[in-house]
Amino acid sequence: MNDELKKIVLSYPKLQKRILEKKVTEEKVLKLLSEIAATYSSKVMEYFEKFLDVSLEKLYDGINFNYPKGMDFQKLCEENNVVLVPNHQSHADYLAINYMVFKHFNFPLYVAGGINLNLFMVGDLFRKSGCFFIRRSFQSDVSYRFVLEAYLYYLLETGKTIEFFFEGGRTRSGKLLSPRFGLYQMLIESHAEIPIERRKKLLFIPVSIVHEYVPEQKTLAQELEGEKKKKENFLQVFKVLKLFSRQFGNVHINLGSPVEAPELNEGEIADKRSLTQGLAFNCFRAVGKNFLVTPTALLSLVLLEDPSGALKWNDIIHKCYYIVEFCKKFKIPYVASLKDENFSSTIDRAMEILVGNGKVEIIKGREPENVFYSIKLNARKELLYSKNSILHHFLVPWAIHSAWIKVFKGSIRSVEELKAFFLRERDQLKHEFYLPTTKEFLQHALHIVSEIIGRKIRSLEECLKLEYKELYLVASSTGIFARSGSYLFEGYYLAGLAIKELGYKASSDGFKFDLFKKTVQALYDDEKTLDRFIKYPEACSLPLMKTSLKFFTHQGVIENPGGGFFVVNHNKLDSLTKELGGNLMDGSTFNVSPEVPPMN
Repeated sequence: MNDELKKIVLSYPKLQKRILEKKVTEEKVLKLLSEIAATYSSKVMEYFEKFLDVSLEKLYDGINFNYPKGMDFQKLCEENNVVLVPNHQSHADYLAINYMVFKHFNFPLYVAGGINLNLFMVGDLFRKSGCFFIRRSFQSDVSYRFVLEAYLYYLLETGKTIEFFFEGGRTRSGKLLSPRFGLYQMLIESHAEIPIERRKKLLFIPVSIVHEYVPEQKTLAQELEGEKKKKENFLQVFKVLKLFSRQFGNVHINLGSPVEAPELNEGEIADKRSLTQGLAFNCFRAVGKNFLVTPTALLSLVLLEDPSGALKWNDIIHKCYYIVEFCKKFKIPYVASLKDENFSSTIDRAMEILVGNGKVEIIKGREPENVFYSIKLNARKELLYSKNSILHHFLVPWAIHSAWIKVFKGSIRSVEELKAFFLRERDQLKHEFYLPTTKEFLQHALHIVSEIIGRKIRSLEECLKLEYKELYLVASSTGIFARSGSYLFEGYYLAGLAIKELGYKASSDGFKFDLFKKTVQALYDDEKTLDRFIKYPEACSLPLMKTSLKFFTHQGVIENPGGGFFVVNHNKLDSLTKELGGNLMDGSTFNVSPEVPPMN
């Protein structure tokens, strides 16, 4: 441990005070510091770079590192305290990001890693490449927290570029997880302790990292369905470097525009929690907005639209093309390889990856044109991971299509009913995705309608005054997304039926989650046999069962005061379940095909 590190850490005001008050010894501080601190070695990093040059080239088609036009990343890091805050999909994330920064700019990132990754051989290599380790939980250990803050203070004082994964762990579903606030707050507080004459701006750079195929996707899908998480070990962590028989396509790393941290002045200390949360969610929204639509996510979105996952190649490629055209029109980010001149070859390569990795099978008919691609049943939840990573981009057009069906059928006749429908849709979806505010949600809907019909629509009142051909144009233009989120509401409908059934049978202790899970599974089997409007296997999934309980709790239908759930509003339960069933029935009986533009 070098003298500069010890000197700066021990000078941290909060830690100094605790040592003077004899609440912790200097010896204990240095022991905790050695547990946390990176031991960066430029020589090791150079060797590691050469190793990754060979290994990553065999695993991936490429790693694309992009930043906003006009950004001088190196200068930004030299003149400011910079913290990268990426989402987290794979163990390969920290390898890919650190590798690209070192290769392009020849300096390391100091990355916060969980103490679970401090393994035999691996831990020392990670430390020498810039990783510092943090305990999973330390709320009750004030000394540990202050030592960690002091180490962050050291990194800021010495101009190191820091990185941490704001979700706190890898997503198991493909959806972005809500941000954890701890490191945001500690960085803001430690930055505030730097004397003002030496204090640089503290900038957080949102980083959107998207894998075209996540190496651990199968394991993550299994863990999502309740399989116990395997403890990290040397072989597991480096599994991504041993799977040379698999194909993973590209990794896309997109840096967003910097978000400046708020200054913590003495009079604002009471507001530091709200300031921290505001900063964290600003970064989080930026990551979501910059999430690229990749070829494999696009194929997953299209293939999973069909409950059997079996579609003709021409249908697949035309639907993919339509969605990319939609992305162009509404400025949804997508990978450069999906641009017109490369579109067909890119989709071909993505399908090759899915077939080669055993997730999709080719079904050949008698005629050459009758070639179908079908998702293998046991792979649907893996492809759902890819679909979920981009689904948030298309929730508003999906809601518009659902609303327009009700307008056509006459079940929505007034502005109040139309607005209430959009608000209910958003209210249900917020338990699955972090969404724009209600105002932004409605504004986005009006913008989409305006662009489709070719004239400005400023209010929901104007929407209901559209001519029939304009209504049809909106419905057909959003029809490609008609079933994109159906599995979610199918799951909520099954949950409503299960709660209704259990609510009348529950004992004085209420019903437990395990019984709820079995009831949902039995209802799913019954509904599939009836073949009414429950179509998707992913509707009967463990995470959807959990979020549906949150939804019904939020709606005041059930309560969970202790170990069991109790129905507290049977009338509202009946109403919500009936409404969910009606929406699914509408979607299955009223289908407007999208106006697919001709391919260039």
